[in-house]
Amino acid sequence: MPGRLIGIILGIGLLVAFIALNLHNVCDISFGFYTLSGIPVFLIILTSFAFGLIAALPTVFAAYLHAHRVSKQIDTESSRTKAENGSEAKPAKVSRARKKTSTKEDPLEAKEFGIN
Repeated sequence: MPGRLIGIILGIGLLVAFIALNLHNVCDISFGFYTLSGIPVFLIILTSFAFGLIAALPTVFAAYLHAHRVSKQIDTESSRTKAENGSEAKPAKVSRARKKTSTKEDPLEAKEFGIN
């Protein structure tokens, strides 16, 4: 808990220092038909970062919902097997094993690619 508080304090301190050092750096933003002039650089950077976070939200929620559905499916399968067997069965595990590559043969060397 204290580590998180220290991290938040340091993050806010860096943000304030960034803003203070870039208060006088301004630029113009053109939308083609309208131009905003005198916009501080730190506002542009922070706004683009916020838009990036907002754009990433659908991906995060989709991953969360997918994981939640998989865990629900595992729970229903384990309860179904318990009911069928009449005894307590171990819940089914979803394993994501890495694909093992053979060290004996390199796939690029095993094929002819016309390189002499």
